[in-house]
Amino acid sequence: MHDVAIIGAGPAGVAASIFLKRADFDIILFEKNMVGGLLHNANLVENYPGFPRGVKGYELCNLMNAQLSRWNIRPTKEEVNKINFENDGFVLTTKNSQDKFRCVILATGTMPKKLGLSGEVKLFGKSVFYEVKDLLPRIKPGDSCIVIGGSDAAFDYSLNLFEKQASVEVFYRSKKPKCLPLLLERVKKCSNINLHPSSIPLEIVYKNEKAEVSFKPNNKSEADFVLIACGREPNEELLSDGFKEKNISGFYIAGDVKTGKFRQTGIAVGEGIHAAMRIEEYLRGKKE
Repeated sequence: MHDVAIIGAGPAGVAASIFLKRADFDIILFEKNMVGGLLHNANLVENYPGFPRGVKGYELCNLMNAQLSRWNIRPTKEEVNKINFENDGFVLTTKNSQDKFRCVILATGTMPKKLGLSGEVKLFGKSVFYEVKDLLPRIKPGDSCIVIGGSDAAFDYSLNLFEKQASVEVFYRSKKPKCLPLLLERVKKCSNINLHPSSIPLEIVYKNEKAEVSFKPNNKSEADFVLIACGREPNEELLSDGFKEKNISGFYIAGDVKTGKFRQTGIAVGEGIHAAMRIEEYLRGKKE
């Protein structure tokens, strides 16, 4: 039986893994995608201590990955499909394996919200995206993009697309965007980004190798790609069997999956370390 499973290698999972590895526990870090999680979407992280000029999201992810390597932590690139509590431990099931652990940290982050538009599901992965990190590798200079959303994320994503020399049209429901003033000012300085307030998306269709979005009132726009950035929700899929309510000893939730809308790298790191410290106390107590 292993000591600890950490599910998710975002800032919370990475911080917890390093803390527990340094404390000499037997851990397995599960990550189905890339180390860093949602940070891969970030254009510039400016409020994380230690980087006075800010740091690109992907650069911070690379540094986290390097720190994991220094401690000989190699993430297991598998998706955990199920968690069961059996007697004195947790059984985690993936497509290829089943392992037992004394403790679990769930750090699965958040999932993007869907709009439920006609054509949205059909075009997902072709011309419709929810994460800018998935879209950026496809962008070529001169490509056109529609961004739907008026939040910090939508405007940050738009800056990422601008840096890829794409032309960007940002549509949002409100009269004024809900992003930070500094993000709005940066976007306004970008010649290839145009803003469209009071626009409610109605439908997405694919015609003439373009995605065409209809907006209320009486407006249509077409582009090579559509990026939907209209909020996120905790990824609690593995909690469906009631782990959250049962408050089982040895099971901890950390990071964005716990804090919801308060998605900050510093908060997630602190959450991960806090969970790891509680696990250290719990496991040491059991061994005494």
